[in-house]
Amino acid sequence: MKGHDYFRRKIEELEIEAPIEKTDFYRDYTEFIIRKMGTISTINDEGEAVKANAFFANPERAIAKIKEDRNLVLPLISVAIDDISEDADRRRTSTNIDIETRWDTGSNRAIRVVSKAPKPVNLSFTVNVWAKYVEDMNQVVENIMLMFNPSLNFKTSKSNVTKAFIDRVSDTSVMSAGDREDRVVRKAITVRAEAYITYPKYQVTSTGKIEVLNLEWDVSGTVGAPTLDNL
Repeated sequence: MKGHDYFRRKIEELEIEAPIEKTDFYRDYTEFIIRKMGTISTINDEGEAVKANAFFANPERAIAKIKEDRNLVLPLISVAIDDISEDADRRRTSTNIDIETRWDTGSNRAIRVVSKAPKPVNLSFTVNVWAKYVEDMNQVVENIMLMFNPSLNFKTSKSNVTKAFIDRVSDTSVMSAGDREDRVVRKAITVRAEAYITYPKYQVTSTGKIEVLNLEWDVSGTVGAPTLDNL
């Protein structure tokens, strides 16, 4: 197998020729946490399970939605992206190359895949919980806390091992309401996901050449990407 310097040089050549591609990094993580929050239910006074409505919105938009849509049933959960920052503790040098082996069921053989080392980042979300009664709020927060024991594994199209942690839980309720307004209990849960931004992956052929892997490429399908000689 050829050395890391060869792979780095060839990957850099392919990156120059490669077209700009759309990334679903934020969408993948956001959709996962919204789906996860949408599995939470509370038990009402009649002993019936009431599933919480979960959607993407910043707190201001969520408040507007609650006031506009009187058909919305509390409790509900809104998710917002706060920020992204580099994680220095997990940082790797730019010379690192990831080399892994995957099984291609189409050709019934193992293949080698190389890429630049992924970029470690911390992705922060705020999960806002809205409820009419403190008892309902406590049920929702308890269920969310149980999801993180001590971490929650985010499952996206790129990874199944991204760990997320709860940094803090804040009470952001406005306990006094106007004469024509219902009191709404609210808590904000800050979630930090230790994510990675990945680079494109390349297949190492039996001759030692590197082939571009399509982003939609499936290890269970047929490999048929163009080689360096065709670029």
